Amino acid sequence: MGLGMKKPMSLLIICAISMSALSSTARADAYGSGWYGELQASYGHEDNITRTYHSDELSDEIASVSIGGGYSRKIRDNSQLILSAYLIYNRHRDWEALNSFGVSLGLDYTIQPRMSYNAPWYNIKLTATNLEYKDSNPREGVLVNADLSVNKRLTTALTGHLGYRYKDLIFVGKSDAEEKNDTAFDTDSQEIYLGLDYAIGISVYFFGEYAYRHGDVRSTVSGGLATGDKYDAETIDNVFDPPCTRRCNWSYAYRQKGDTQLATLGVAFPVKKVYVDVAASYFEAKGDNGKTYEDWLIKLGLLWNF
Repeated sequence: MGLGMKKPMSLLIICAISMSALSSTARADAYGSGWYGELQASYGHEDNITRTYHSDELSDEIASVSIGGGYSRKIRDNSQLILSAYLIYNRHRDWEALNSFGVSLGLDYTIQPRMSYNAPWYNIKLTATNLEYKDSNPREGVLVNADLSVNKRLTTALTGHLGYRYKDLIFVGKSDAEEKNDTAFDTDSQEIYLGLDYAIGISVYFFGEYAYRHGDVRSTVSGGLATGDKYDAETIDNVFDPPCTRRCNWSYAYRQKGDTQLATLGVAFPVKKVYVDVAASYFEAKGDNGKTYEDWLIKLGLLWNF
């Protein structure tokens, strides 16, 4: 890579989209030392927002905007540290209870031990995002992400990425009773991923990623759980239920361990001072109960650095 050279723009885009939230803090294309700012917006469609295996799966349109920035510090000639902070807002067209506001803090460290064009470089990203929802307290908490990767130019146009991610939603400020009641949303997972970026010229990038995840799988089903279903925890989740005053038949979120495969493909290109990315992601999980859960998402994103 060379820390004196621009990093591929596809690294700035949300390639590993969290399927339950359209937005994640992106990192500015900063190098050298100094302050930077960033504004990001996106709009997308998610096919199975409840992650149900039933025929009553629900879709939604999700808009997101984030604004923030940080400070980049070049350390010697072969490493760089970036500290960042972002405000994030997600808005759902149909399921307004899932509208959310987040405050995210991040640390990003890159080092290239051997300075040459095709030498590998290593990256560590740590973020913590406090999430608050319009009307879904069980989902609230601090989402912690850790990402460790090794990256290498394979050709003049092709760059490869191999990495490990860990995600954990941590309850904050909840009583013991609330934590017990909301336990289906107390999830964590880890994954390994392989990504490729292909550059056309100096500004257009095609990118792809495959990830294999092991950990908690959460799903919401209407009418409650079937007798004999295997799960680790359950929580009433009335976000997707119609208004009810008598003899309500609530939906339930439940959590179990499982294996998930995720794939993302997209393209990124500039339009004047704004970078545009179009991406599609597919999610397939198989839980310990033997059921399969599928979801897909398409997204249009805009990113402006200042």
